[in-house]
Amino acid sequence: MNTAEHDFIPKKEIYRIRIAKTVDTVMKEDDIFREELNRDKVIEFLISIMQKFSVEDFLGIDDAELKKRISRLMAWNMLSKLLDDFTPEQKRIFNEAVRGV
Repeated sequence: MNTAEHDFIPKKEIYRIRIAKTVDTVMKEDDIFREELNRDKVIEFLISIMQKFSVEDFLGIDDAELKKRISRLMAWNMLSKLLDDFTPEQKRIFNEAVRGV
């Protein structure tokens, strides 16, 4: 997408189009994401993060690198939702396991 093309597309839509395409690819390749995450909510979450990059910088991220970043953020999002469901005791056990205590 060159500069002239994205001058006519609202800024948020530039992020949405590219992120949605990548999220669809990741969800197609990994059932757990498709089963556990809401596509539209994930896209909004990722847009809020990726908008920290200028449009030019965002468009400059290689497709493979963007997919890797989005996959990691989706996994982090899924893990955080899982931890929200833990009881205080389960959180303590999890934290101790992560710290290696």
